[in-house]
Amino acid sequence: MLGEVCHDIRVEPILNPTNRRTFVHQSTNTSEDARVDVSARGFWTRGQYAFLDVRIFNPMANSYRGMELPRAHRKNEQEKRREYDERIREVEQGRFTPLIFTTAGRMAPDAITFYANLAQQISEKKN
Repeated sequence: MLGEVCHDIRVEPILNPTNRRTFVHQSTNTSEDARVDVSARGFWTRGQYAFLDVRIFNPMANSYRGMELPRAHRKNEQEKRREYDERIREVEQGRFTPLIFTTAGRMAPDAITFYANLAQQISEKKN
């Protein structure tokens, strides 16, 4: 579906080298062979690459015991953002979006926004 509205879609693209750049978050992925799940040019902003990384988690796992689902979604989104957001903004000059889902298919807020935008773009393209 992303191919209907974007250009230059890549699966597991290797990110550009950081050239030993330092980042605010120590958890930023600085590996020279770092990848995200998908990139596509022109999704959020014309000409700019959108970088997407998917995480599926089980909210019934012990690590989420006693945690409300919205908080678990936020936690997972924040972890992905700390890992990739700054690097993608600074090195790739792109925009990062974490796509977080539960094993039952529930979506975190960023994923909901992404899919709503995708549906809107497809709708407009097809009138």
